[in-house]
Amino acid sequence: MAPFEAGNCRVRLTGMRYGAQDIVLYELEALDAADLPSVEAGAHLDLHIPGGLVRQYSLVAPLCDARRYVIGVKREERGRGGSLWLHDHARVGQILDVSAPRNHFALVHDDAPVILLAGGIGITPIYSMYRALLDQGRAVQLHYWCRTGEHALFRSTLEGQSGVTLHYSRHIDPGRKSLAQALQGMADDAHVYCCGPQAMLDELEDIGADLGPRLHLERFQAAAPAAVAEQGFTVVLARSGSEMLVSPGESILQVLCDAGVDVMYSCEQGICGACEVRVLEGEPVHADSVQSAEEHVRRGTMMVCCSSSRSSRLVLDL
Repeated sequence: MAPFEAGNCRVRLTGMRYGAQDIVLYELEALDAADLPSVEAGAHLDLHIPGGLVRQYSLVAPLCDARRYVIGVKREERGRGGSLWLHDHARVGQILDVSAPRNHFALVHDDAPVILLAGGIGITPIYSMYRALLDQGRAVQLHYWCRTGEHALFRSTLEGQSGVTLHYSRHIDPGRKSLAQALQGMADDAHVYCCGPQAMLDELEDIGADLGPRLHLERFQAAAPAAVAEQGFTVVLARSGSEMLVSPGESILQVLCDAGVDVMYSCEQGICGACEVRVLEGEPVHADSVQSAEEHVRRGTMMVCCSSSRSSRLVLDL
């Protein structure tokens, strides 16, 4: 079964333009007459790359419309191959498949002030949030850490704006603020959104532990290895009554796919949210980076690509 086939649409690569050093903005235009699904700040899509790769990229919401999606991609020499193909082999006119947008990093719609934190290419969803918050008249501060001004995506738009601070490497900007300093004096009810490298997110989780549900993180990679059960457990599909054994070392997704169960998935690392399913009975062990364990409990869901089960029996709404 191919990953996440349901809901894909075909697009043509109609433009590639320089965004910043090592970053290119790609414009993807709808092929047919139907409008593309709408995009909200924080959303991402799956991009199907020739050769079977499927990669997730944040959408630049202010540049998207009913006929066009725009993504910003940084060339990653040590990445998983998607950015290298786009930078080295993508050509205007090529036809590609994309998923409908998904958003597990959406803005909370209230009147509380917002602090936006971005590192490197993590500015892509954060910039979209910044523009959306300005349009809503919300109080917002944006801190953006990157190597130099030449590496700063959207620099010309952000530089000099009220509430926006760009932080460069210490040899250029010796007085730049740390994450902790950026949060000093924040309002008690403020929401904090952050997208950036793993080390940045780990540091923020430590210093922002008291923020609880007001801390929102978007990860490029899984925060932890997939959860592996020490002993097998049974997965029950509530709609059909089918029961399947998940042995130690196996993922729920692997067992479901081997049995021919129609379940959506994409990244298989717990960072895209495509494989989220409702849990009707049992106690999952959550290992994804999309939602916190507390949020999964509230929603009654789990990601079957990487999570496991503490209970011997897990009933899923499938």
